[in-house]
Amino acid sequence: MRLLLYYWNANNRQILADNLKKAGFELIIYDKPIKHYTRDLELASDMIPFIHANGVEAVISFNYFPILSMICNTCRIPYYSWVYDSPHFTLYAKSITMPCNHIGLFDRELVKHLQDDYKVLSVFHAPLSVDAEYFYQTIQSAEKKTLEKYACDVSFVGSLYSDEYNYYDMLDMAGTGEQESQLIAKQCFEYKQDYLRPALDSGEINKGAIQGKMEEHGLMLGEDYFALPEDVLLAAVLEKKVTVEERRILLTQIAEAGRSEFSFKLYTGSDTKGLPVLDACNCGRVDYHSQMPLVFVASRINLNISLRSIHSGIPLRVLDIMACGGFALSNWQPELAEYFVEGKEIALFESKEECMEKISYYLAHEEERKEIAAAGKRKVQEHFSYERGLEKLFGV
Repeated sequence: MRLLLYYWNANNRQILADNLKKAGFELIIYDKPIKHYTRDLELASDMIPFIHANGVEAVISFNYFPILSMICNTCRIPYYSWVYDSPHFTLYAKSITMPCNHIGLFDRELVKHLQDDYKVLSVFHAPLSVDAEYFYQTIQSAEKKTLEKYACDVSFVGSLYSDEYNYYDMLDMAGTGEQESQLIAKQCFEYKQDYLRPALDSGEINKGAIQGKMEEHGLMLGEDYFALPEDVLLAAVLEKKVTVEERRILLTQIAEAGRSEFSFKLYTGSDTKGLPVLDACNCGRVDYHSQMPLVFVASRINLNISLRSIHSGIPLRVLDIMACGGFALSNWQPELAEYFVEGKEIALFESKEECMEKISYYLAHEEERKEIAAAGKRKVQEHFSYERGLEKLFGV
């Protein structure tokens, strides 16, 4: 199949390209920027003749772009989308119902939500993939002194959302009443019970007031989308705020313990100046290809704190850690518990107290930690390879 890969700025775009070629696809790269997700006529006028001139039989991209769906529908060719972002609001674009779409989502609960509540039939469950060999080459080529620079007991790679993406604080939601803040505090570190959605459905949360503020700031999706306002509010505002609080609370506790008990390094591009304890540990953002694998292999424990808009799926960060041979300590997620054996291939926590306990335990049990990391790497190599992932995406 002659496949056009839309080559936008996804971290793992080249890894996807290499594995598509390895799978036998004839690949054409297309990297013209999208200026508007649903109405980019300039892109359409360029891409449609390009598809015809090059005999393109299908288009693929990481994440879902409505304009690409419309273009493929016009050209009567399939569009394959592999979504790894959450939240990913373009999934609520009206174009998602077009017959050309084949959209793989890594979160099974989101698939169910779109199918049951919106009758979207083009989405299916497709866990994400990793290329362990790609990371191995990066690690093997690193000098010993470079690896030593990243060595530590515990590390976390990710955003703290202390910027414009913290919509709850940006909208000054703290001033709307105590109910919302109490519910957010209640949801923090509670992974098996959802308090936010029922509170929205029952009217316990004043969604009208929040939606009004969202409209003032241009955060609603507009007429090209069919999402209910509460779905946008839940993922973009409330669940994001839970993520902000969980990461701030847990990482601060780890950093404070790290002053005397172990070494902790934080790798983030977020502004930590307002959090002095974390600011002292902040080593800045790391490059996905050249630095991140070195962090994962050189850290004795790699922490994952999932975005709360991921309701069941396995975040790519966890698979990346394990593919590098790193030890992963993550909050409990349904699919993590389903695919990996707790205490054998991964370590999971269900509270901040359990997280701290497992940090202490696995730092004190070196051989057990190494065995778990090795078993986790074997599992992702076998079950989360690109070969398997592409078979799932293309329905082979």
